[in-house]
Amino acid sequence: MFHVGRVSSGRSSLLTGIPRKVVVIGGSGFIGKYVAKAYIQDANTKIQLGSRHHRNNEDVRSLGNVLEVGSDITSRSDVLRSCEGASVIVNLVGIMHERPPKYTFENVHHQGARNIALAAKENNAHLIHISAIGADVNSEVPYARTKALGEIAIRETCPDATILRPSIVFGPEDDFFNRFAKLAKFLPFMPVFGGGKSKFQPIYVWDVAMAILHISDHPQKFQGRTFEIGGPTVYTYKEIMKLTLNQAGMRRPIISLPWSVGLVQGFFLEKLPPNLFTITRDQLKLLQKDNIVSEDPNILKLKDLGIDPAPAERILYTYLRKHEITTPNKRTHRPFNTDVEDEIREIKKIREETPKHALDKESEYQKLHTKK
Repeated sequence: MFHVGRVSSGRSSLLTGIPRKVVVIGGSGFIGKYVAKAYIQDANTKIQLGSRHHRNNEDVRSLGNVLEVGSDITSRSDVLRSCEGASVIVNLVGIMHERPPKYTFENVHHQGARNIALAAKENNAHLIHISAIGADVNSEVPYARTKALGEIAIRETCPDATILRPSIVFGPEDDFFNRFAKLAKFLPFMPVFGGGKSKFQPIYVWDVAMAILHISDHPQKFQGRTFEIGGPTVYTYKEIMKLTLNQAGMRRPIISLPWSVGLVQGFFLEKLPPNLFTITRDQLKLLQKDNIVSEDPNILKLKDLGIDPAPAERILYTYLRKHEITTPNKRTHRPFNTDVEDEIREIKKIREETPKHALDKESEYQKLHTKK
């Protein structure tokens, strides 16, 4: 089921008749499929999905003019090749777990963002970069810190880029509500940490896609701006658990555990291959902070796009029950091959070739914002 948020009219290529090429890096992932479907509604838009996984996604390709190409964000040459001729570039790439030595938070979120920004600059394309609420250059958590560094790299290289920071994104293939619902099938109770007081503002994936589409239709209006986007309702962690169980038609007691218990659990589980029960200490540290839209008046919101977001209660039951609380494991990775050392050398070379003034600016930014 797709919910089409109410969006104010704009000058899309469908209205102007001007053809455009949209390149979606990370297009084979959860959000990418919905972004592609949003653009497919415009007959004058050619869509190219770039990712490390060439999946031949019939579900997307059968809908219109969609091309899938291999594109590894850690490879500048890959990114430049896949973005050639683009009018709009959307960067959706993000990881929750590292696979060193190549797919680290630094290489993907930070240096990868720089590669995308350089491609946008070379093609004079409008860059829409998906970051995350909680991106913080001072964070001790590598995920949040490198997300912030990626934003800085983009602003330095491509100042007209538009940055979106969504809260938790949900939809039929999500790895958030689906995961909790699946855990409820195996656990006698649902644990929350620290009383479950942390706040979330989950946003429907189709509303994220429509936000991206609307921004790309108004590049001059939103160039250089930053958005934080979330759904219509703020929930506590405990309320999220109640909502999941209710929408999945399940009953389980919800029990609060100390953060210290979770940190001990994370210490052991993070050493194992990612699975249904995996939680890391860094993820727990992120859970301790609210994940909601800022009240900063300089940060734009969904209302600035004219989008009326869908409530979670209107969507969740349609897939938590219908699909028997299962979801495919979308975070698969291609195995390393004999060329991995060459790829690592390319990443190091890119870093060495990065202009010194850009690195100095990031270093200066970190020093100025480091908490005493």
